[in-house]
Amino acid sequence: MAITTRDKSVKGTLYLYKRVPKRYASVEPRKFVWISLHTDSPSVARTKEAATWEHMIAAWEAKLAGDSTDADQRFAAARDLAEARGFR
Repeated sequence: MAITTRDKSVKGTLYLYKRVPKRYASVEPRKFVWISLHTDSPSVARTKEAATWEHMIAAWEAKLAGDSTDADQRFAAARDLAEARGFR
């Protein structure tokens, strides 16, 4: 996984930048995703990256299973939970 800023010339918020696995192409139109980690600290970003990616995979898996409404709700709930735990 790559942790980077959107603009290489400016330091700021770090993002998880990763290719969308081919398995999820039918439910995710983007080839790459930029996911904000809501921090400018590389060490904090590294602690958040695995959980953030797991949440994305879980949402895509639910959509593949045909449960897109529930998947969206679960993704929102997971995002809220992560935010409550300090992952913003």
